[in-house]
Parts: sequence; structure tokens; C-alpha cells
Amino acid sequence: MSKLQVLVIHGYVQTASTVFNNTKPLRDALSDVADLIYAEGPAVEGNERGSRPWWTLEFIGGGTWKGKETDRWNDTVKWWHDHLSAHSYDGIIGLSQGASMTALLLSMIKNPEKIPGFGPIRHQPLRFAILCSGFISDHPSHFIDLPETLPTLHTVDHQDGVVNERHTVRLYEKFKRAELKEHDEGHSIPIRGQWPSQMRDFIISSTKQ
Repeated sequence: MSKLQVLVIHGYVQTASTVFNNTKPLRDALSDVADLIYAEGPAVEGNERGSRPWWTLEFIGGGTWKGKETDRWNDTVKWWHDHLSAHSYDGIIGLSQGASMTALLLSMIKNPEKIPGFGPIRHQPLRFAILCSGFISDHPSHFIDLPETLPTLHTVDHQDGVVNERHTVRLYEKFKRAELKEHDEGHSIPIRGQWPSQMRDFIISSTKQ
């Protein structure tokens, strides 16, 4: 039986390698059932080796971020169109802006006609999503229209100083088949203790349905 293909989406000031280096226990726990594919967003002109935000954000304090309308989002739409035309995934794991991007991507896949320039040719047989320290984007071009039957797991640290917990809870409440779990690992994909096995159990349970 072939392994599940799981897309991992990095956060605002990260790259694929950042998340890869921070999630070895999770990869080990899933090694027999899933391959984790770490997305590397489009490079920022003039900073090709730096972080790769999916769209531009402004930090306004209190664990709150505001979206800014720039050409960055257009680059991201084209990147996802091309990437999802070449690859298919069974699930998604997203951190921070990557969790917000996960919700957007699920909405975009459901409603490709709402995003100019987006219409990947491959079918995406998505069966679950894990969203860590997520939030709802207020970018003018973004929308939320989520698949109602998709199982999702949301993780939150009440002491998260980067994304306030209320934003993560608001995103969680947008999903119909969602569970919310707390941890104490800060602004991260939790990987200590039983977390890798809990995520493994969630993924296996979701993909058996």
C-alpha cells in the first residue's frame, strides 16, 4: 500500500527547511504511513535565501497580524496553481500563516473560480488537515468556504505570543468536523511527548473513513 502524501506548509518568517528541521519526531512517527512534503513558497525578490511569506503581513501587537495587499499574493496564487497541477495530496499540515494558508487553500480548491489565475489540473484527494497556531486572514482577496466533511485537528498554546489564542480558536470554529487540542510548546507544530503519536492516530483515523 502506498504511503499518504502529506503537504506541510511553513509560516510567515520560515522556509521549508525551517519546518523540516523542527519536525523530525513527527516524520519518524509517520515514517511507515506517510511522506511529509515540505512546501517552499515562492522566493522574495532580492531575498531569495530568506523567509518566504505567502502574503505580506503587518504585526499590530497583541498576537494580531493584519494582511497587506501587495503583489506577493499574486505570486503565491501562481505558485499554488503550478504546484497543485504537478502534485496531489492526501492531507495538509500548516503552521501559523501556513495554517491560515491551509484554510485558504482548502477554500480555493473547493472554489477555484473565485481566485483569478488558480485552477490546478490535478485532483486533490484531501482527507484531513492539521492546523497549528492558525488564524483567519483578513487580506482583501481572501475568503473562507471550507469543505464541511473534512476532519481537522487544531493545536493551540494559550501562551502563544506570536498568534493570540483567540485567533486560533476563531479559525477552529470555522470548521465543521474539528477538534481543538492544547499544548505548551509555544508557537510551533507540537512534537514533544505523545504529540507525534496523537497526530499519527488522528491521520490514520481520518484516512480510514
